Amino acid sequence: MTLVLLGMPIVSALFCWLVIRLGVEDAPDGGRKTQAAPVPTSGGIAIFATVAFGLGLTGDLIAIYSTELAALLIFILLAVIIGIYDDIKGMESKRKLLLLGAISLFAAAFGPRLGYFHLPFGPGAGYPLPVWFSVLGVGLWLFVVVNATNFMDGANGLAMGSAAIMLVSFAILLKLLDITDPDTDDEAIMSHLAALAAAAILGFLVWNMAGKLFAGDTGALGMGALLGAAGLMVACRLTVWEPVILILPFLVDVFLTLIWRARAGKHLFEAHRDHAYQLFLRAGWPHWKVSALWAGMTFACGAGLLVLGPVTGARIIFILLALGIGLWVWQRRTLGRQLDAEGR
Repeated sequence: MTLVLLGMPIVSALFCWLVIRLGVEDAPDGGRKTQAAPVPTSGGIAIFATVAFGLGLTGDLIAIYSTELAALLIFILLAVIIGIYDDIKGMESKRKLLLLGAISLFAAAFGPRLGYFHLPFGPGAGYPLPVWFSVLGVGLWLFVVVNATNFMDGANGLAMGSAAIMLVSFAILLKLLDITDPDTDDEAIMSHLAALAAAAILGFLVWNMAGKLFAGDTGALGMGALLGAAGLMVACRLTVWEPVILILPFLVDVFLTLIWRARAGKHLFEAHRDHAYQLFLRAGWPHWKVSALWAGMTFACGAGLLVLGPVTGARIIFILLALGIGLWVWQRRTLGRQLDAEGR
């Protein structure tokens, strides 16, 4: 597995070179898309082609016997297909949300079942969940993570770079869970999948950070689906708080921005530049600096959870959430007001 991982960035970089030659481009629109000229997109095709290639080398593709794991993999594949169609043909936002909601409910119905909900300081056994509530809750989780990753994909290296760090954390957690429960291969295969995706992202970032290739909806939706699926598998074995902590740098910005836009009477479905990371870009920060900031926050969340251990680490959710909200509000009241006053 180690040798396969070491070769994945090179394979991914080569696949990216091929994707660039497909000629699918993302044109500037004067709004959310701020590049000066059309840029090749659908780099997510290269990332997931690399992942599939790696799974074939490890033999994981022929070791999938679980219906639950198969449902999650189908969910990820469908998200990638929706992304490819949107990158090439274009898709109206409401229709895309409807399709993503449908495949999220499919994965929730046939994928791993979340049987209990744990409060951070509640009883160890947790509270049992009715099947219907579990399906709706899991479906909502998958839907939110897919869209949150897509919303955060607006600066070179930000969404995919942060996702790579999240995936490494998930891979470690899932590997630990597999060691404690060797009766099933599901955690091991998902751990391999997360690690392969993180390695594939490294090859993509070589092109992306140079501004020569975007992940597109193919990458954003597919990676969001993978993060949601890995988080679900962890939540079913531990609690919901571990995956929430790992994806917190995305969730805080997305939810607070949506709340702010709703209070301001702005349309929630139209493209905008109101996310926290977009305020930095509007202020003139280079893409690498914004991406490095989010990577640092993501690393802090993952390191805090893994160093303290899943049980204790899950209890830092309130500290991390308070810090995230505080930073978001402070930025909005300082930099946000300055940009509004200057008309930027």
